[in-house]
Amino acid sequence: MQLSPSLNIKQRQSLVMTPQLQQAIKLLQMTNLDLTQYLEEQTFENPFLETEDDTKNEKPEINSQENASVSENVIKSEVDTTLENGGAIADDPTKHDDYDNRFDCSLVEYDGKSGQSNQAAGSDTQKDNIIEATVEDRPNSLYQHIEKQIFLLFESKDEIFVAMKFLEHIEPSGWLGKSIDEVASECGIDIPFVEEILHKLQTCEPAGLFARDLKECLLIQARAAGEDNKSLEILLNNLVILAKGDFKILAKKCGCEVSEITTYLKIIRSFNPKPGSMFENDIPQITSPDLIVKKSKDGWSVDLNKSTLPTVFVNEEYAERIHIKSKENKRTNNFANQALASARWLKRALEQRNTTTLKISAEIVRRQTDFLTHGLDFLKPLSLKDVAESVGMHESTVSRVTAGLLMNTPRGTFTLKSFFSVSIQSNSNGVGTSAAAVRHMISKMISEETPVKPLSDDAIAKNISKRGVRLARRTVAKYREILHIPSSSERRRKAKMEMSLC
Repeated sequence: MQLSPSLNIKQRQSLVMTPQLQQAIKLLQMTNLDLTQYLEEQTFENPFLETEDDTKNEKPEINSQENASVSENVIKSEVDTTLENGGAIADDPTKHDDYDNRFDCSLVEYDGKSGQSNQAAGSDTQKDNIIEATVEDRPNSLYQHIEKQIFLLFESKDEIFVAMKFLEHIEPSGWLGKSIDEVASECGIDIPFVEEILHKLQTCEPAGLFARDLKECLLIQARAAGEDNKSLEILLNNLVILAKGDFKILAKKCGCEVSEITTYLKIIRSFNPKPGSMFENDIPQITSPDLIVKKSKDGWSVDLNKSTLPTVFVNEEYAERIHIKSKENKRTNNFANQALASARWLKRALEQRNTTTLKISAEIVRRQTDFLTHGLDFLKPLSLKDVAESVGMHESTVSRVTAGLLMNTPRGTFTLKSFFSVSIQSNSNGVGTSAAAVRHMISKMISEETPVKPLSDDAIAKNISKRGVRLARRTVAKYREILHIPSSSERRRKAKMEMSLC
C-alpha cells in the first residue's frame, strides 16, 4: 500500500451565520425598551445614525472651513482609535466633548459608625446641600434600617464586624441566609461569640429579623409581644400538624384545651412571617406593552406602541458632506463608508423587524377575536405552526418574535406566548378547547364552590365534561397544581380553620 499526498476538489453547502444575520435575529427577540437601549448604544458609536429624539438636536454645521476641519478631525480620531483597538469601534466617553462637561464631584469619606459624611477639601456649600438633600429624601432600606441599630447595640469593633457580616447575609424577607457556622468561618471567630452577636441582633426592630426559619421568626415575635409561654412554643414546634388543622392532637401535645389552641392561633396570625418585607424600597418595573390592540368599526386593529419604539434615521446629508471632505484621506473615507453602510443596514433591519412583528401579531389577533370579545373562556387552541403557515414564516421566527413581547388588549396586557395553547378534545366533532380556557374554567369553578364542601377533582372533571370538553380527573389535578390550588381536603381543612377563628 503506497501513501502519497493528493489534491481533491469537493463541493458542499452549509449555512453560515453572518454577523448581520445574528444581529437581525437579535432584533426580533428584543422588546421595545430593549430596542431603545440598543439603538442608543448604536447612535453613540455611529455618527450617521439618529433616532427620533436625536433629530431635535441638529448635527454640527460644516459649511465653514473651520467646522469642516473639526468634523473631519473627529472622524480621523475615531478611525485611529478603531485601528488601535483592532477594528472595533471605540466606546470611550473621554473621546467625546460631553465628557468635559461632566459634574466633577469631590470625594466623600463615609464614617459608618457616626453616619456622617466628610467632604474632601475643595467642596463648596452648594454641592454639600445637594448631597444632603438627596440622602434625606431617599427612604431607608432594610439594610440601612438595621445598620443604624447595629451601631446602637454594639460598641467594640469585633462585635460590629461580626454584626455587619450577619447583615451581609440577611434576605429581603428579614431572615438570615446563612448558618452560624458559615458566618463564624467567614469571620474566623469562635461560634459561641457569633451566637451571642446573633441573639443581640434578633432584638432589632421590627421583631423577627435575623430568624433562621419560620418557627424562630414567630418565637422572636412572641417574646417581643410578651406572649411567650411553653404551650405556644410547643405549638410552634408542631407547625406541620397545625397546618393540617388537627387541633385535638395539638391540644394533647400542649396540655391545654382545644379552645386555647384557637386563641394561640389568633396570636400567631397577628405576627408577620416576613418582617423585612415592609422595607421593600425597590421601585417595581413598569413594563410598557410593545403592541396595542384596539377595536374599531372595521374590526380589530394592531399597532406598534410608538411611545416606546424609537424611529431610526440615517443622516444622508451629513454623510455626503463628510464624504466630500474626507476624500483626500483614505482611512477616514473607509471608516465613513463602513459607518454609513452599517447605519443603512440597521435601519432596514429594524423596519423588517417591525413588519414581521405586526404580521405575526395580526394573525394572532385574527385567530383570537372570540377571546378579545367574550373573555378567557373563548381562547382557542393555537400553535406556533398554525401562525407560521399562515404568515409564511418558519416556526422558529414566530417563536423568537413572541418570546417576550407584550400586547395590550381591552382584556388586559398579555405576553404573545400566552395566546398559544394546546387543544383539548371536545365531545362533539367541532373545534377543541384550549388548555388555558380549561384552566380558567377550573379556577372559576373552585372560586365559586362552597368552602366547607369543596369540589373534588372528579366532580370538576364531570362538570366540565358536561360543557362539551373531555376531561379526565388526573388532568384536573395536573391543572390545579399548575394554578397552585390545593386539593379538596386541604381546602376543606383551611375553611374549617378560618371558621374557628371567627
